[in-house]
Amino acid sequence: MVAGRLTLAAAVWLVVGLSASAFVVWGFAEITEEVVEGESRAFDRAVLLWIEGNVPGWMDGPMRVVTALGYYMVVVPLLAAIVLAFYLKGWRLSAVMLVISTAGGVFLTTVLKGVFRRARPEIVDSGYAAGFYSFPSGHATVAVGFYGALALILAYHLRGPARWAVVLLGAALVLLVGFSRLYLGVHYPTDVLAGFLAAPLWLVSVGGVYALWLSVRGLRAVERRRRELG
Repeated sequence: MVAGRLTLAAAVWLVVGLSASAFVVWGFAEITEEVVEGESRAFDRAVLLWIEGNVPGWMDGPMRVVTALGYYMVVVPLLAAIVLAFYLKGWRLSAVMLVISTAGGVFLTTVLKGVFRRARPEIVDSGYAAGFYSFPSGHATVAVGFYGALALILAYHLRGPARWAVVLLGAALVLLVGFSRLYLGVHYPTDVLAGFLAAPLWLVSVGGVYALWLSVRGLRAVERRRRELG
């Protein structure tokens, strides 16, 4: 009976994981195709020009602060401190998952930037400079891989209204980091969208493997108890 439920749980996790992965891969592939073929230029340009013409200038300072949250010099110390706090609290698996999520997202984005080598936009002159390639946005990937994953981990350990407050705060921060890159004119909208999709692909893959591992371990424990009782 227990083994059957564990097998069903593993199957459900596998289906959900594969479905999510397929959606993310499809979305990333669609955006990449648009970028490579140059079909996203009009959209990218229109969005950046709209932001420049409609977002008030007083947002410049706050956006620079928000965008700083996506740089490795900020994320790495935060990651180290939070991982240590998780270990001291006994949340070892959460600590490992956060490291895997953040490091995997950074690695994946760096590789993809080197593959596509898209130049930074020169449409908006905000006085803010950024180096390396543009596609996909590393800030967007880090926002999802670190801040998004952190919000989900905390939500898992919390209960009641606090859980949803953390989820909403995490989602807002992720979106703000992505928007800050557009406001400052250092990324195209398609860069940010692709960056948002790169991290979930990594997370779904890792989460799917972990769920299957838990199910297999549970099945082995059930079989071991059966042998001991038999």
